[in-house]
Amino acid sequence: MTTYHFETIGSADALAITAADTLIFATGPASAVGVRYSPLDLPLPPRIDVTVGGRTVAFGSELSTLTQNGGAILPDGSRLFIGGSQNDQVTGTDASDGLYGGAGADSLDGERGADFLQGNSGNDSLTGGFGANTVYGGQGDDLIIAGNGAETAGSFAHGNLGHDEVIGGGGNDTLLGGQGDDFIAGRNGDDYLSGDLGEDELHGGEGADTLLGGAGKDVIQTGGGADRVLGGDGDDLIVIELCGGAIVDGQAGNDTIVAAGLGKDILSGGEGSDRFEFVTKTGPTEGQDDVILDWEAGDQFNFPQVSIYSILPMSYSEFAADSYAQALAIANQHISGPGAAYVAAQVGADVIVFADTNGDRSDGADIAVVLAGTSLNEIGLENFV
Repeated sequence: MTTYHFETIGSADALAITAADTLIFATGPASAVGVRYSPLDLPLPPRIDVTVGGRTVAFGSELSTLTQNGGAILPDGSRLFIGGSQNDQVTGTDASDGLYGGAGADSLDGERGADFLQGNSGNDSLTGGFGANTVYGGQGDDLIIAGNGAETAGSFAHGNLGHDEVIGGGGNDTLLGGQGDDFIAGRNGDDYLSGDLGEDELHGGEGADTLLGGAGKDVIQTGGGADRVLGGDGDDLIVIELCGGAIVDGQAGNDTIVAAGLGKDILSGGEGSDRFEFVTKTGPTEGQDDVILDWEAGDQFNFPQVSIYSILPMSYSEFAADSYAQALAIANQHISGPGAAYVAAQVGADVIVFADTNGDRSDGADIAVVLAGTSLNEIGLENFV
């Protein structure tokens, strides 16, 4: 049993270190200790590179067992754990720990403190605990719970390879999927979610979140705040729920955007033939209606309640008006009677689309959507599905 100090240990002693030895670090916490596994590279054996304060030391593979035995000592009492080939179950301390999984299906829990967790190989379960944590998955299908506290700074989590599940905490978290088909949920706080590659599913939760689908056919759902959504490439499904004041850009692909929340949403389909679906909206109100910024003739409208409640054939009318108030009054006349299910009015540079969502054709328009910078030449009955 030999005691070494990281700051002074030589390369020969580091490679020959055993599980029975002790390694003392002059500075902490363990979350600031960088660890990298280096595979067998003949004539060199497998090793573990450890970096602290700009100094990197190559240790023998026995260093992992040393840390598992509690042989890595840091001045603040934080825990440094380096996993091996087995399925490790590790719990951190109240300090800022550094927990690294190995080749197995590991379960790492940072507990309290601003911890650093990395799963590496295997299908790992990684829980940051209370604190602003940094969590990386690895090469397997990992479950990551970035944090449990309500720290405003929030936690950072990255699934990396595999089909990962990445869950935020109560702070302003940054949650990244990676290269697989990932599930990402922000929970509370003003979060940043990015699916990256793969066909991902993103849920914003509470707070004013930013959600990026990335490449692939993604499903994106907003939550309780004024969210911003960028669909990315692929034919995405974007659902606006609960929040009011969402800003959505489907970007490339034939996207479906469902506006199912209250409040004024600003929508862009982006490139492709996009479908805009509107449900559970209140009556037309000037300045409060949803706005579509880039309507094109190949896009589609869908008001599900029109087809559900109406027993009359779908019909359409259009006209020009001098003001919103005049357009609404004329639209109410066209819808009542019974009359049209859909009415489009040119008001200045915009088109306002009114619809009878309850299907009674007697009490006027139930919803309105503004098509900014559009003319009546860009819309007709064929655009309603």
